[in-house]
Amino acid sequence: MDPSKDKVRPPSTPNRLPGGFDRFVAVVLALAFLAPCLPRFALPAGAIAEFETGLLSGDLRGSVELTAPIRFEDSTPAEAPSTFLSFKSDLKIGSHASFYGEIRGGYDGRARSPANQGVLLRWDEAYPSKDRYLDVPEAHLDLYLPDLDLRAGIQKFAWGTLDQLNPTDNLSPMDLRSLLAAEASERKIGVPALRALYGSVSETVQIELVWIPFLVPYRFPDPSDRWYPPLLQAPQEVVVAVPEFPLPVPLTIRQTNREPNLPARTFRHSEVGVRVARTLGNVDLGVSYFNGYDRRPVIRADGVVVAEFLLLPPQADFTYRLDVRPDFHRMQVFGMDMAAGFGNFTIRAEAAYLKNRHMNISLKALDELVDQFRFPPLSKFTVGTVPGGVEVSFPYSPRISFSKNVLAAGGGADYQWGDHLLTFQVVAEKILNDHGEDLIYKELELYLLLAIHSRFLQDTLQVETGLLHNPGEALWLLSGEATYALTDELSAGSRLLLLEGKKHSPFGQYRSNDQIEFFVRYSF
Repeated sequence: MDPSKDKVRPPSTPNRLPGGFDRFVAVVLALAFLAPCLPRFALPAGAIAEFETGLLSGDLRGSVELTAPIRFEDSTPAEAPSTFLSFKSDLKIGSHASFYGEIRGGYDGRARSPANQGVLLRWDEAYPSKDRYLDVPEAHLDLYLPDLDLRAGIQKFAWGTLDQLNPTDNLSPMDLRSLLAAEASERKIGVPALRALYGSVSETVQIELVWIPFLVPYRFPDPSDRWYPPLLQAPQEVVVAVPEFPLPVPLTIRQTNREPNLPARTFRHSEVGVRVARTLGNVDLGVSYFNGYDRRPVIRADGVVVAEFLLLPPQADFTYRLDVRPDFHRMQVFGMDMAAGFGNFTIRAEAAYLKNRHMNISLKALDELVDQFRFPPLSKFTVGTVPGGVEVSFPYSPRISFSKNVLAAGGGADYQWGDHLLTFQVVAEKILNDHGEDLIYKELELYLLLAIHSRFLQDTLQVETGLLHNPGEALWLLSGEATYALTDELSAGSRLLLLEGKKHSPFGQYRSNDQIEFFVRYSF
C-alpha cells in the first residue's frame, strides 16, 4: 500500500478564500456581463470557432459559471463560492467517425481543508480534496459501421427509464461531494470504457455491450466538508463495558479517513454490462445485466485499541484509532425497463435484482458494537513503553457492512401540458435477506417523487420543482431551480433545497443542510 495515499482529514476549520480569489471572481463576473457587448466575429451563437476542411468539420464552444451557496443554518459547514471554465468540442471525420471531448477546470469552494495534491481529478482517488482542479468528464471516439457503432474513451452511461432513482443504472460512478445539490448528469463521473451498439436507431432490436477495464471509484467529500455523511462519522467517545474490568471504560475514538485499496487493474477486475432493447409499436422494452463493482458508497473499519498506563501520577487512557476506508464489492444486477407513449402521457417502469449489494451500519451505533468487544488472544497484543509508563495495543476491526440481495422496482408517468411537464414516480427497494442488522437502509424503502418542469416568457424562464417523500424516513425533500436567460449567451438563476427527515436515515442525515445557491453562467 502506498502511504502517500493515506490522507488524514483535518478537523473542520473556517472557510478561508485563497489569495487573489476575490479578484478572480471579479474578473469572471466582469467578463460575463461584458461579453454580450463584444464582437462575435460572425460565428454561430454558442460557438467559439467552427471549421470545415475536407473530411474534417467541427466546432469549439465553452462556458464559465460562478455559483454562490448560502446555508440557512449557521451550525452547518459553509461553502465558499465556486467557479469553473469548460470547453467542449464536436468533430466529425467524414461520415463514419466523430470525436467528442470536454475539459473543465476551476476553483471548488466545497473543499474546506483541501490537501491539493495536484490539480487533476484522478481515477484512483475517492477523496479528491482539491479546491483547484482540472477534469476531463468525457472524451471519446465514435466509429459508425453498418449496423454497428463503436465508442472508445471516457464515457458516461445512463441506463433505465426513470428519473433520479434508477435501479438499473449502475455503470457510472457518482461524484458525491454535492449529493443533493448537484444536477443528476453532473454527478456522474466519466470512466474509460469500450461500448458497442448493434442495430441502428430504425431497428426494432438493439444490443449494447459495455466493457470497463478497471474500477473508477466514486468521489467523496472530506469529513469537514458540508456533504460528508454524518452517519459515517464515529462518535468522539463511547463508554465500554468490558467483562474483565470492574467499571465501564471510557474510550476515545480518533477516526482517520483514508484512500481505498482499489482492485488491481487486471482483466479479472474489469466490469461488463449488456443491454438488449426492443421496440414493439409505441413501447420500448429493455433487459440488462451488469457484473462489476457497486457504485453505492460502503466503508470498512480497521482499528487499533491503545491503552496507556502512566505510573506518576497513576493514570490510564484508552484510545481507539479507527481507520475508515471506502470498500468496494462486486455485485450482479439483472434489470428490465420499459417506456410507452400514449398521446401526452409517457409511462415508465424499471426493476432490478441486485445480488451481493453491501450495506453499512451507522458509525453512530459504534457504542453498540464495542459493547460486544472481547479481548483477542495474547499473540495479538503489542507492548511498548511511553514516557512515564507502558503502552499496550491490539487490533480491533468491527464488522460494519453486510452483503444483501435487493429487489428494486419503480414506475411512473409523465404528462406534457403545454409548456409544463409533470412527472410522478414511485420507487421501492426491498432487502430480501434481512437479518435484523442495524443498517443505514431499512428492510423496505419507499420513495415518492413529484416533479414539474415549466417554461415561461418564450422559454427565457425555466423553472423546475421536485418533491421527494419517503414515509419510513419521514423524509420531505423539496428542490427547485429557476433559470432566466438574460441573452442567448448569459443566464442567471438560483437553486433551493429544503430537507426534513429522521437524522439516522440516508437522506435525513442531511436535514440541517437547507440552502439556496445563486449562479450566473455565460456560454460562448
